[in-house]
Amino acid sequence: MQQARFALLLAVLAPGCAATTPTPPPPRDVLVVLNAGDATLSLVPVPGGGPAESVELGGIGGIPVGLASRGSQILVTTGVGSTMARLDLAEGLSPVVYELPGSAGAAGAAFVNDTIAFVTNPLSDRVTRFNFRTGDTVSIAVGRAPVAVAVARGRVYVVNSNTDPECPFADPCTLGPSWLTVMDPITVAVLDSIPLVGPGNATAVEVGADGLLYVLNAGVRDGAASAGRISVVDPVLGAEVGSFAGFGALPNGLASDRRERLFVTSEEEGLMEFNTRTRRLVRGAGSGIPLQGATAAAVDATGLIYAVESGTCSTLAPGRVRVFRSDLTELRIVVAGRCSIAATLVKLPPAE
Repeated sequence: MQQARFALLLAVLAPGCAATTPTPPPPRDVLVVLNAGDATLSLVPVPGGGPAESVELGGIGGIPVGLASRGSQILVTTGVGSTMARLDLAEGLSPVVYELPGSAGAAGAAFVNDTIAFVTNPLSDRVTRFNFRTGDTVSIAVGRAPVAVAVARGRVYVVNSNTDPECPFADPCTLGPSWLTVMDPITVAVLDSIPLVGPGNATAVEVGADGLLYVLNAGVRDGAASAGRISVVDPVLGAEVGSFAGFGALPNGLASDRRERLFVTSEEEGLMEFNTRTRRLVRGAGSGIPLQGATAAAVDATGLIYAVESGTCSTLAPGRVRVFRSDLTELRIVVAGRCSIAATLVKLPPAE
């Protein structure tokens, strides 16, 4: 009987004594900055930084203007160049370049999953879906001059700026308020249209941690009535549920911390902040963190804020990344490439 009990005890304890497999290290986060002046990506280690590593984007067919990411994958668009480049930073491959038909333009982009992405075509009032696994593309008519796109609750939301891309003036020629086109990512059927209150010239969209869409209406430079606003859109209701002013003239970028902080960049006002939980402007026009030519921002998982300064694009001066703690005190500065215009975060395999 004692031998039987001892054998049973060994059987119970044996799994706990088995050799364990070490837990693999987590992927590392990297900030990616798009530099239009020298067609490069600057890779900045996160959190906090280190010197930036430069990745060439040779042969992409135009001057880069837009950036999107999923995991380690990157999409770079070229605006009037009407091309899009795709590369996987984990594999270190050269960019694969896709041409859009008929000088359609290539502005905002977003991944639906690892194999499907949507790219807006502002010069043809369309959006193109790419299937990277099959190589198929589909072009669909949307609204006037689409410039950004987001994916939420199984739907694709295309931001129609409602501007004239051929406007001869320095400021955008806004034709009226902007709106969203809602699409099914699989059938590419247009399901709905959501009007937005505001001055028009919508330029960016972010999906907040609350599942709502936050659309930046940049407006124009002339007068308070034409200044920037944020539209809050409920994708379940299919309607705008809030509109907030106070961002000054021509804000240009949005960045969510995936909690309740939404950061807005502006060449004139620097780095501003909106709270999505309280629906209050924390730092608006006149109280932003001063920056030199702010063009974009990103927030990492630790709460550090990365604000991108373009540098002097006319002379191709290097841009910079200003790294701020969560209380918006500055931590460090990282030099990027020439004329830095966009930023995103990617996940790469752990360093060996």
